[in-house]
Amino acid sequence: MVIKKRVVVKAPASIANFGPGFDVVAAAIEGFYDIVEVSLNPGDGRILVKSYGFDVPSGEGNVAYHVAKSFLDKFSVRKYDVYVIVKKGIPPSCGLGSSGATSIATAYALNALFNTNLDEKELLYLAGIGETFTAGSPHYDNVAASLFGGFVILDLTRNLVLRYIPKKKIPIALIIPETPQVAYRKTAYARSLLPSQINLETYVKQSSSLAKLIYGILTEDLRVLGEAASTDYVVEPSRAKMIPLYSDIKKIALDEGAYGVNISGAGPSVFILHEDIESLVEIAEKIRSYLLKRGVKVYVHSSFISQKGVELREIEQIT
Repeated sequence: MVIKKRVVVKAPASIANFGPGFDVVAAAIEGFYDIVEVSLNPGDGRILVKSYGFDVPSGEGNVAYHVAKSFLDKFSVRKYDVYVIVKKGIPPSCGLGSSGATSIATAYALNALFNTNLDEKELLYLAGIGETFTAGSPHYDNVAASLFGGFVILDLTRNLVLRYIPKKKIPIALIIPETPQVAYRKTAYARSLLPSQINLETYVKQSSSLAKLIYGILTEDLRVLGEAASTDYVVEPSRAKMIPLYSDIKKIALDEGAYGVNISGAGPSVFILHEDIESLVEIAEKIRSYLLKRGVKVYVHSSFISQKGVELREIEQIT
């Protein structure tokens, strides 16, 4: 096993549950990134994790710790101490795949650090351990999007990830309201709001929306993509109450010409689609102004679907 001394990895934010694609369609987005630095010193297998940036725990309260512990146990690493520095650029508990980005960046860094040649499935499984710690169960849509970039479609029956990197830049805006909602195990809470069963009519309509969404992704027809992303008969109606003035946000965006609007991940962030970035910026600003006037603190961010996933930034060899 060839061991490097220090590795730095960058992973983008992501939108899971993309439109009607609950648990199966996600997208990486530009503008928000976690940077994870993993280094080694001679020792006895201790793991030390320090987080900087947003208010995220260090030590055993961080998803990186659990990913690292699983990795060290898997490969019986006992003669090195592992130091993990997490530089949080993705706001947590906002529906932007914050824990997923940290988890996959840590897994990717450890794989590079120890040269263990884990394949994509093994990396996703390892990152899923971090997701399990924070969300109660592994959700591979966020970690897959952060790993591969672009859009990902999950085949949950065969544990496959189908990916599509857009050939053109796809503009996307994020409305990120400040909410008093539960941050701890927020994803688990958001899942508890969903119906356990749906009727056949709803199933058919949801299937139609999902098929249309995938067509829009593969053809890069942004109007079709936006229409499909806006049409969710199961998850969006159940979670809309978690987001202040959500129906107003959606109406304003669509009235102003947005192609599509829906909840990002488990919320409270909302994503908006349009083919023109300048128009998108104007729409997002109108929504920001509307929310601020009604006492809702909000941050808006206009960007693009990321065409890149995890990136290896630096490697330092042991001399």
